[in-house]
Amino acid sequence: MKRLLLCFIMISGCLSLSAQAEQLRFERNGGNYNYLWKDSKNNTQALSFSLLNYPHKLTKFTQYRPEQAQQYVLTKLKPSLRKIDPKQAKVSFNTQHGQLSYQLQGNDQAFIQELSEKLSKEVEQHYQDYLTKHYFIEKQAADGAMGIMPDHNRLAQESAEYLFSWLNNSLNQLDEQAKQRQVSNYLLNFVQSIPYSELRSRDRLRGAGFLTPIQVIRNNVGDCDSKTTLLASALKTLYPRLDVAIVYVPNHALLAVSMAPKAGDETVTIKGKQYVLLEPTGPALFELGKVAKESAQYIHSGLYTYQQMDWVPPEFKREK
Repeated sequence: MKRLLLCFIMISGCLSLSAQAEQLRFERNGGNYNYLWKDSKNNTQALSFSLLNYPHKLTKFTQYRPEQAQQYVLTKLKPSLRKIDPKQAKVSFNTQHGQLSYQLQGNDQAFIQELSEKLSKEVEQHYQDYLTKHYFIEKQAADGAMGIMPDHNRLAQESAEYLFSWLNNSLNQLDEQAKQRQVSNYLLNFVQSIPYSELRSRDRLRGAGFLTPIQVIRNNVGDCDSKTTLLASALKTLYPRLDVAIVYVPNHALLAVSMAPKAGDETVTIKGKQYVLLEPTGPALFELGKVAKESAQYIHSGLYTYQQMDWVPPEFKREK
């Protein structure tokens, strides 16, 4: 199957300008977290919250490996293969060069054709099941190439309910009448202050290039799409009516929200609707509507793709 040859799309750009996010302190005691950091106005901010009772599956992410996908498909095919009468057809598989293919031999060509179509559909179904099980999707990158990437939308959705303490205590640090833009900038600066890493493990087995929202908080580290997914989950949960999308430019990811833009805001149009852009990656401290020069150039030239957050968030109620 040609699709098992698709490469993992690496998204790991880092932005570096004069105004840098600075995390002054990070403490974790069990499920309790304490932070001290400098925001975009150079004010020192303090925040404490808990992160508890999340499922184990949201604490790990393993990079896509074609050979593992192939093995999964072959294992799932075994029951169907055992039902094939060897007198009618012989099936042989080839997994060389990262490609899964099969060959059918038999005298009844009509039967062979029917069996080939059936196996092809089954292989595709098992492959899609593998992607879903491991939080992957097939997606076209900004350069037009098809590849495999984390399902940021689904991971943002499934992480949302476990971020309530962070969101609640963040709101309590702000004025009760704080507007959407002020809240967004507070959360944006917090995420930007989390230390940046490209997340490439030596053995290339531990998620190379991505951490789930839960992992970003637990490990106090993240790259661009990891941090962007965390903030996407947060904003969608706080503001259910807000349209949120992750925007992909070459080797980088940023966020877009359907807020009314202010003068000078960088925006992007998605399905005919204007979105304001955010740069969660850090260490550069950009406020909402401000992005790196490289990001703006890609957006202006149309060299981007996106994934919308299309889920209904869990009900969040602020507690003082």
